[in-house]
Amino acid sequence: MLMGRQDRAVVVYAIVLLPGVFLHEASHWLAATLLGVRTGTFSIIPRQQPDGSIQLGYVEYYKSRTLDPLRESVIGGAPLIAGTAVILLISYHIFNYPEIAALVRTGQVVSLTAALEQLFQTPDFLLWLYLLFAIANGMMPSRSDRRAWPAFAITLAGLALVLYLFGWANTVATELARPAALMFGYLGLAFSLAIGVDLLFMVIIAILEGIVGRIKGVSVVYSPTEASEQ
Repeated sequence: MLMGRQDRAVVVYAIVLLPGVFLHEASHWLAATLLGVRTGTFSIIPRQQPDGSIQLGYVEYYKSRTLDPLRESVIGGAPLIAGTAVILLISYHIFNYPEIAALVRTGQVVSLTAALEQLFQTPDFLLWLYLLFAIANGMMPSRSDRRAWPAFAITLAGLALVLYLFGWANTVATELARPAALMFGYLGLAFSLAIGVDLLFMVIIAILEGIVGRIKGVSVVYSPTEASEQ
């Protein structure tokens, strides 16, 4: 282990992902508040769970008999929505993604070089790249966030069955086709950018691990447990 102690590694890990963790928990809190669900403690301080996993942060909200699967699913999925929105905002308004993508699509070496030069000349390029990395790795809903999703999926399936029985399924599907295509298009773009940034940081991290490990005469040890947020 490069840090020598697990608690030090957890602190470094939490600090690196802090912007993403904060956005994750803040989106939970905001969604719960807007939906009229009472919230409690808000924390972005990491702590180890009994099963050995690391909880990077959490927001307490109080479940009651009036908290339906729809609202709980929205609260649980809020980090994914917020993270996608922030990634797209940074990509379009900071990195000028449409213009860079247009240059890349030409497939010409000159255009590709111009696109890279334009990208690297972005003011505070490394800072924005780091924020993309932290947000992309902090926006995915945790296991507890997905708790109400099965009940919500069953509810949607029941609604679809009712629409089918009344002969309204085709009409509703036609009306929802365009918004759904737009939504999944944005999600696909956000995930593509997140994967690209993660691949870049994987290379950087691997190089740093190799350098530090050679200097200290140690190797990296990854635990099988996973970090989690609530």
